[in-house]
Amino acid sequence: MPADRSTFSLTRPAVLAALAEYDAIGQAAFLQKYGFKPARTYRLWHDGKAYDSKAIAGAAFGYLPGNPPPLRYDEFSGGQVYVVPVMEKLGFSFQPPQGEAPKRNPLWTRDQIILALDLYVKHGGRDPGAGHPDVVEVSALLRQMATEEGLDTYRNPSGVIMKMMNFRSVDPAFTSKGGKGLKGASELDKAVWAEFYGKPQELAVAAEAIRAGAVANMDAAALDDVQGYSVKEGKVSYRLHKTLERNRKVVAVKKAAVLQAHGKLECEGCGFDFAATYGPRGYGYIEAHHTSFVHAMQPGDETTPDDLALLCANCHRMVHKAKPWLTIAELRALVG
Repeated sequence: MPADRSTFSLTRPAVLAALAEYDAIGQAAFLQKYGFKPARTYRLWHDGKAYDSKAIAGAAFGYLPGNPPPLRYDEFSGGQVYVVPVMEKLGFSFQPPQGEAPKRNPLWTRDQIILALDLYVKHGGRDPGAGHPDVVEVSALLRQMATEEGLDTYRNPSGVIMKMMNFRSVDPAFTSKGGKGLKGASELDKAVWAEFYGKPQELAVAAEAIRAGAVANMDAAALDDVQGYSVKEGKVSYRLHKTLERNRKVVAVKKAAVLQAHGKLECEGCGFDFAATYGPRGYGYIEAHHTSFVHAMQPGDETTPDDLALLCANCHRMVHKAKPWLTIAELRALVG
């Protein structure tokens, strides 16, 4: 049995065996047998037919030497990290066969452009490379956002990089040195640039609100594609936190209100400002503390901005270090 229960252990013969079983029993029976849902974005193409890529990967694991148990749905995430590169390395494709007209990308929307601009600013106008986790995450998020809206789009990581590089043509930090950037900047690109130029904190918070709104509408399969690559804790813990993740929009609203009132995001305990200390890496970042007991909330209870306090990581940990939790006033008194 393979020591590493991951998709990176897969072999081409194992995948071919899973494809053969899929053909033999049909999609519905195959998905039911292995406990997967239909693919929403990433369809594997083989011999002119499309397959549910994550289900194929999970089932293929059971065809490895020694016939280990197939990978369960909750053992790995699909998408750009754990399925696409593995299958492509084994010689499989995610592109429709020749003869089927590829669907053209729809125009970039304002929300999509804001996400790309946020990435551009946080990387200081540099090209981080299509394989960078930040780029992969934005690409997956854009695909899922389009799927939710009933659109066909293929915002792959390379496409995200191209959009980022379009901003160089309107960035004085680049053009003042003789740079030109890519020539594809649209009028909407320029308008979004003008709206947020010199306002990296506001841009970061706007991007966070867009992410939060998209996440709130996603099912578990979509969340796996968008967030799975960065999950460090166990799947059980991840699922327990999913509901709180869907409340992130109220955090963005809180941050936006504080920014409008004070022009910066400071810890309400000690006054620490992540952006002032860490520059672009810290734009828009600060933790949100629920001043009420989250575990005591009842079904239907909603978190409002007034229920949140913005704290740095140190102060947040000190609040929760022992029961009873510190109030914000008590925290301030300790910090002095």
